[in-house]
Amino acid sequence: MPKIIDVEQTRLRIARAAGKAIAGKSISAVTMIDIANAAGVTTGMITHYFEGKADIIAAALRIPLLNMQRKVARLLKNGETDLATLLDVAIPASKAHVEDSVIWVNFWGVIAADPEFRKLNATLHREGRNIFAHVIRSGWPESEEWPMDIFESALRSIVTFIFGLTAGGVTNRAVWTPAVQRSQLELHLRLVRHSARQQALLPKI
Repeated sequence: MPKIIDVEQTRLRIARAAGKAIAGKSISAVTMIDIANAAGVTTGMITHYFEGKADIIAAALRIPLLNMQRKVARLLKNGETDLATLLDVAIPASKAHVEDSVIWVNFWGVIAADPEFRKLNATLHREGRNIFAHVIRSGWPESEEWPMDIFESALRSIVTFIFGLTAGGVTNRAVWTPAVQRSQLELHLRLVRHSARQQALLPKI
């Protein structure tokens, strides 16, 4: 009887292997052969499941977003309501989170010179924005009552700050230690929440 292959699981396995290969060599240097070796498959098998290197990179970049969704869902199910704790899964404050973040830091380094990657970044940014928006709404229920422009400003500030923590936590862990990352995230969230609340109370002119 022929073996049944789960297409999505196979794609996920190759994407994870691509992430590890990229972490070791960078997006620019990694080859299809490197990815195939990391996944333990042939390059022919990779091209069967992916249209090309950019398609594999897109799948690999989505894994940290999927991991974040899964971890946040588990925290929410267990009754967690503190936004800093929920967003802790998005910063490289643990070994697993560092591994998730390395590919994104690599990606940021090449998108400026590659139109295809810039287009991919815009797509992934929209997907990530929706995830972060859900997390913020879950941690700060009052944000549902904020005017949309105030919520969008808070969301943008938080996401931008987390990107900065990610870059620092991956490239300079001696300075951006897990403790420093967490304390700065908590401080930033307090400042953003206070500002948003104050703005929400101001009368419109």
